[in-house]
This record gives sequence, C-alpha cells and structure tokens, in this order.
Amino acid sequence: MLVEKIKGYLNSISGVLQERFENRERVLMLARELIRYCGETISLSHKGKKEEALKKYQIAISKVSEIQKIIDSFPELLYGDVGTAYQELAEASIVISLYFDVELKLSKELGIPDIYYISGIADAIGEMRRRVLELLKKNKIDEAENTYNIMEELYELLWSFEYPKSLVPGLRQKIDTIRRLLEETNHDIFLAKLGRS
Repeated sequence: MLVEKIKGYLNSISGVLQERFENRERVLMLARELIRYCGETISLSHKGKKEEALKKYQIAISKVSEIQKIIDSFPELLYGDVGTAYQELAEASIVISLYFDVELKLSKELGIPDIYYISGIADAIGEMRRRVLELLKKNKIDEAENTYNIMEELYELLWSFEYPKSLVPGLRQKIDTIRRLLEETNHDIFLAKLGRS
C-alpha cells in the first residue's frame, strides 16, 4: 500500500517536473543571452556606438519579458544566472543613460525585482570608473570629474541606504569595492590635473 501510494504520487508529478526541467533549461539559456546582450550594450556604449548599443539594449529588454513569462509560472527558477542577468540589465540601463542621455529605465519599467536593480547600480559605478579613465586618456579632465561626481553621489546613496544591506545580497561587499574605486579614481584625476599644470 505504501509503495503503491508513493508510486502513484511520483507518476502524478512527473509531467510537472519534466515541464519545470524544460523551462529551467530555457530560462538559463535566456539569462545567458540577456547577460551577453547587456555586456555588448555596455561595451558599445564605451566605444560611443549609440545606435548599435541601443539595438542590443532593446534585444536585452525583450529577453527579460521572455524570462518573466517563465518565472510567472515557475517562481522558484528566479535565482543564480537569472538574478545576475537582471543585475546586468540594470547596469546596462544606467551606462546607456550616462553615455547617450537616454532616459533611465528603472526596475519596474524593465520588469526586474528591485534587489537586482540596486546591485546593478553598484556595478554601474565600476563602468563609470572605466569611463573616467578613457576621458583622462583624452585629456578631458572636466568630463572625467563630472563622471566621478556621479560615482560619488551614487556611492553615498547606496551607503546610506536605510534598509539592512543584507536584504540585497552582496551589496555590502560591492559598497566596500566602490569605496576603493572612488579613492583610486580620485587619485587618477588628481594626477591628471597635476600633469596639466
């Protein structure tokens, strides 16, 4: 009786488990594609290729809606690579807005949870450092300083975020890293100014 009951149970859920497995594979593939398109968006932004960057960004946004359809049916699949992909999208949104003065899309407009968007803000600060270094190479010290000021303001906002940092996984470590980035970036700008004078 015991074995028969368990056998019946396992038979009754095998279809659901198969469907979950297939959707898990699909969502992981979409998450990897989303990460790739976001990476390309950021890279193209750094190169000043607006049209190409915007095209990749739009594809990335379309991938999110595909992922979300699956997550709506299988919420337990929102972890790991999917969370990373959402962070990358937030980061790409901030970078593209910074470079091309495109209106910034926030978490609700992108269809991603707030915790991943907040992590994406932290990651975008690292991309801003990259921008500062590029500007310094071109001797555009004032522009570099403007970007540095944005980095600093975002750091202050994240640092003073009133909720426990533990609610956003990894945020405390990211904030510590940003502090070091700011110190290094400030030093780079100082050296550039010294060189100019």
